[in-house]
Amino acid sequence: MNGEADRPAGQPIAALTYLLGFVTGIIFMYLEPYDKDEYIRFHARQSIAFSVAWFAVNVILGVATAVLRPLGSLIYALQSLINLGFFLVWLFLMYKAYSGEQYKLPVLSDWVDQMGL
Repeated sequence: MNGEADRPAGQPIAALTYLLGFVTGIIFMYLEPYDKDEYIRFHARQSIAFSVAWFAVNVILGVATAVLRPLGSLIYALQSLINLGFFLVWLFLMYKAYSGEQYKLPVLSDWVDQMGL
């Protein structure tokens, strides 16, 4: 069986849903004709959830840095490592979407399904 025939047609668009985080996720979730493609909608929903989680983690660590001033340098270093991890996962998600895979992030995809996005 040919691997190309099994791949969804919207792969490049699905990868673009991750490009600017929740902004492109929302755009492609509601933009015609992409709003009808379940593959693109899946990646748009996951993009929104992933970017909101990334933002929330940075807000929490930013507040922790401000509140716990003596540990500020340590928390800032931890935040930098976490952001590197998020960046690598972001690249991985874009790659998976472009490759035609519907890769689900373990916790986030369940959360998105429960939220009904």
